[in-house]
Amino acid sequence: MVKMQKAIMDRVFVKEDAPKQGAFLIEVNNRTRSGIVESVGEQVKSVKVGDHVVFCDWAELDALDGLTAIREKYLLGVITDE
Repeated sequence: MVKMQKAIMDRVFVKEDAPKQGAFLIEVNNRTRSGIVESVGEQVKSVKVGDHVVFCDWAELDALDGLTAIREKYLLGVITDE
């Protein structure tokens, strides 16, 4: 049986990217991370499941199964190919 975690309220669950050497990413004193959105709460308006986001390192809360829980207001941006 597969268990799914569903984010609630203004929370976003993110599966963090593995650290990459030499990759250019928004960097604020090495306090940012990035990952793919796996679940969004019903109050989240700025991102959707599958978006690649950047968030503040200090704003995270641990969730289960390798996901990170973040409040929407601590997301810094969405990474796009454009």
